[in-house]
Amino acid sequence: MNDLQTGKVEVTFPSQTEFVHMITVLASNAATVAGFDKKQAGKVAIATDEAVTNVIRHAYGGRSDKIINFTVEITPKSLILKVSHTGKALKKNEIRLPVMEEYIKKKQPGGLGLFIIDKFMDEVDYLAGEEHCCLMTKYRNMDQSGAEKK
Repeated sequence: MNDLQTGKVEVTFPSQTEFVHMITVLASNAATVAGFDKKQAGKVAIATDEAVTNVIRHAYGGRSDKIINFTVEITPKSLILKVSHTGKALKKNEIRLPVMEEYIKKKQPGGLGLFIIDKFMDEVDYLAGEEHCCLMTKYRNMDQSGAEKK
């Protein structure tokens, strides 16, 4: 990460599952350009997949005729990914990340998307407004305070 690359890419696509892979590849490639190793780029891709899939399934109720906006920005300090939509907003006060011991006991599939996003990214925020969004940040070789990671 000596020669820090910066830049921004914005993509608008239909709320169809066929586009999820394309967006996750873009997220992974952006992470690589930002200097993240293959493992971290994979985590960024998985978090992006979960965020986009959640919009399609939950915000839009599976409707394929809606629009999703995806922005990936590489800054000197971080990789910022934004998944925006006009569907049903995810309310921060309603988010309950599962306790893994309890989740495993229930033996039910699914329900880990927000947990995965939270664990794989350094910062996650859900914003409601004219467009609702999931804002995910991965810091470049530093922790959230800006100090170098060891």
